[in-house]
Amino acid sequence: MPLSSSKPLLSMVVIASSCMISFAVDAQPQQCNHLTSAIDKTICTSPALTKMNNELEQEYTKLKKSQTPVDQVVTTNTQNHWHEQIKKQCTQQKYMEGCIQLNIQRQLYDIKHNATALVTVSKKWQRLNGSLREYANSIKNNTQQCSGITRRPPKNVTQLIPSQYVYAKSLVNTQCNTVIRTFVGCSTLKNNRCSNWQLKLVATDANNQHPYIVGTLATTNRTGNSGAIFVPYKFSPNGKNVILKAMMRPAGAGGGSINYGYDVIIHNDKQQLSTTTQHYLAPANAHFYSNGTRVAYLENSPLLPNYPQPGGGSNKGKLVIKDVNTDEVLMTKEHTDTSYAIKNINTKNHTMTITTTRHRFSSKCPRTEDSLNCSTRTTTQEKIALP
Repeated sequence: MPLSSSKPLLSMVVIASSCMISFAVDAQPQQCNHLTSAIDKTICTSPALTKMNNELEQEYTKLKKSQTPVDQVVTTNTQNHWHEQIKKQCTQQKYMEGCIQLNIQRQLYDIKHNATALVTVSKKWQRLNGSLREYANSIKNNTQQCSGITRRPPKNVTQLIPSQYVYAKSLVNTQCNTVIRTFVGCSTLKNNRCSNWQLKLVATDANNQHPYIVGTLATTNRTGNSGAIFVPYKFSPNGKNVILKAMMRPAGAGGGSINYGYDVIIHNDKQQLSTTTQHYLAPANAHFYSNGTRVAYLENSPLLPNYPQPGGGSNKGKLVIKDVNTDEVLMTKEHTDTSYAIKNINTKNHTMTITTTRHRFSSKCPRTEDSLNCSTRTTTQEKIALP
């Protein structure tokens, strides 16, 4: 019965094993004087809470005996959140005993029921989550391009991942020396439905040796009306970085046109991939060229009036070209009251054809947030040299 490594599985966090106190049911108040925490003292001086507390400890001991080593670590981590969480919930002395009792009751129920439910929900992820279903249908395994690399992950990889996570995809770089294995799972249930889907990534070399955990990709919200889960899309041409693609969740009002585009995971100082280095790469309509080593795109510029929010529109006031291998910005083009459009990229001649539109505003169309719709425009076309 696995638990999530990054968030507690249960709706309430349980008592830390390192802080767990096994009290006798007939504990006397004077035996509790050495305790400093109000929570611990309340449990210690209440025979009913002491009995429930010991039952909870026994349930977690029983659970760990049936788990793999990685799941045991996850369970312990979940337990270790208890004191901080319960301090936030049970703060008033006159309600403290009832608050603690309710927390432990919920934990006893959840440990017996929700852990199994998590596994069941995770195994149905393709049906239960539209973004992950899109991921499954659009991002293809590419291990066949490298001989000797199996699509299915070996045991030394799967044993690093909590067992409610189900294998989804494998991606290998063109150098055939790094493989990324992706696992999908639910980390938190709410009303028997998943309220927090996550991806866990493990990297190995081509021989499935030296596996290490890249990290966790969780649902992210960058505006109030939109959300996405980033998924491994492909490797950068140099084989070091992983490009992630945003799979958008159903949007709220005004969020339908928003797409987070692409992020990138960069090699860290240890020459390993880590989600701690994940950051923005390019928008969804970016132009990848030169065998994927370059990306050109348009983004918002403060030098040009913006579209009102929500809506996600770009004023296209800044032209950016990046090196995908290094994430270095190679060129920007930006001028006051000017927008751009990319028409064509000719890698043979190392040129890009763009249109440049200069906007003018007047008393009939004052320069305000939404004035791009009424501005007077002059558009020209030009070719610029690619960096």
